[in-house]
Amino acid sequence: MTNSVAVRFDVSEDNIIRLLPASNDLDQPQPKLKKDGTRKIICSGNKKKGQKSEVYAFEIEDIKKIIAYFESKNMWTQYLVFILSCNLARRVGDMLSLRWINFYNPQTGLFRDDILEIQEDKTDKLANPHINSACRNAIKKYIKMTGCRPEENGYENFVFIQLAGNFKGSVLSDSGYLKSLKKAAREVGITYNVGTHSPRKTFGMISRMLHPNDHNSMQLLQVIYNHSDAKTTNHYIGLTKKQTDAYYEDMGTFFDDYVTGRKEYKEVAISPVVSIDVNDLRSIIQSAYELGRENAKTDSVTVHLDAFNALMEMVENVQK
Repeated sequence: MTNSVAVRFDVSEDNIIRLLPASNDLDQPQPKLKKDGTRKIICSGNKKKGQKSEVYAFEIEDIKKIIAYFESKNMWTQYLVFILSCNLARRVGDMLSLRWINFYNPQTGLFRDDILEIQEDKTDKLANPHINSACRNAIKKYIKMTGCRPEENGYENFVFIQLAGNFKGSVLSDSGYLKSLKKAAREVGITYNVGTHSPRKTFGMISRMLHPNDHNSMQLLQVIYNHSDAKTTNHYIGLTKKQTDAYYEDMGTFFDDYVTGRKEYKEVAISPVVSIDVNDLRSIIQSAYELGRENAKTDSVTVHLDAFNALMEMVENVQK
């Protein structure tokens, strides 16, 4: 009796049929597909067993080092992914699915003002981030250095194509990009944990730095990230960690001064003090002003109590 061998084929998004390694197991899990039938890019993540999975935003000087590394190695696809990720604040799976038509208007051949609307794999929410000058400049440099022609195939070709190696001509995978990014970080001396979410978090970190007095900054970042609440955004961009780190530092100072040191601690009576970020305080004051203006003509005690309780709830939600 002749042994049967299962022959498997893979049809890629560019409709090229490829013969895959033979397998006797016909029950191999099939690749997940998007609603439109194309292959869904699944982020492999950064977590390994026994390691903490959280990754951090890049420091400004380290951003420069990563870009310089990719340039020096002629890794122009990774260069473009990195810069666009920092400036568009999208997840890597959504980034790698982009085509040139997302950036260019086929009728004019010019850059769009905003990315042609995309649907996020993780949330199914829609996003069309603004294409800023850094994105346009990075794309122009990529085209110059690679000879890429975005207009080919009516701008329908994928943007992030591998330029060399065994998979030349195919779309860069999320795992391949993660491997390149981590190697670049090691090579330039970055010691904190980074991953594919690091550029996305970098957008939030720098945005807060650039707009320190904007009381709407957290709400705007929440919209940009498509997060369900501001608390998630606060943790995501690293503000929560900075606040918890401060507690550790305060404990260390206390130990140095009063436990192993010679200072004598005198307990201070607990006072009803609430610590609030200045941006959150502005939001509360603004809400108080608006509620006062809305309710100025009513004598209803219930209405005024409801307004007061609403303001106190805001304080409770944002207090440190």
